This record gives sequence, structure tokens and C-alpha cells, in this order.
Amino acid sequence: MNVKTWPWMKLYFKIKPLLQSAETEKELANMKENYEKMKTDLAKALSTKKQMEEKLVSLTQEKNDLSLQVASEGESLNDAEERCEGLIKSKIQQEAKLKETTERLEDEEEINAELTAKKRKLEDECSE
Repeated sequence: MNVKTWPWMKLYFKIKPLLQSAETEKELANMKENYEKMKTDLAKALSTKKQMEEKLVSLTQEKNDLSLQVASEGESLNDAEERCEGLIKSKIQQEAKLKETTERLEDEEEINAELTAKKRKLEDECSE
């Protein structure tokens, strides 16, 4: 039996390439659709990447600015602490001077009171 010579088989052999081309067209259409979708997705991804890179640059700059500000504030704080320590030392020295001067004043007032008492005593003796 030679199946190839049967009429329905001949018809099948003629239609088979047409069916394959229709299938190929479907695959091609699917591939084009996938290509367009991937192209759109790629454009979105590139846009998002660009935005993220810009944001990264912006945040990096902001971080650097804040680092400089922190360093500046640290220096200002150190300067203020040094001035505060200097003022405390100066205050201690001034308080010591004040105490010394107060003691000297009290001593001088004592001597002055003694001398005034002696002066009166001598004046009283002279006037007698």
C-alpha cells in the first residue's frame, strides 16, 4: 500500500506547508509582541535607572554637605569648649585675686584701725 498516492494524503501534503507557515506567522507575531513588550520594559528600566542615578548623585551631595556641616559644628564645639575652659580658668584666677585682695583689705583696715586708735591716744596724751 502506497499511502502517498492516496488523494487525501496528497491534499494533506499540500496543506501541511500552509499550516506550518500559519504557525510560523503566529510565532512571529508573538515574538514581535514580546519584542515590543521587552522594548517598553527596557525603556522603563532605563528611565528608572536614570532617575535612581540622579537621586544617588543628589543624596551623595547631600551626604557630603551634611558631613561638612558636622565637621564644622564639631570644630565650633571644640572652639566653644576651649573658650569655656579658658573662661573657667580665668574665673578661678580672678576669684583667687579677689580673695587675696579682700584679705589684704581686711589686714589694711585692721592696721588702719590700730593706727587711728594710737593716733587718738597720742592726741589725747598731747592735749593733756
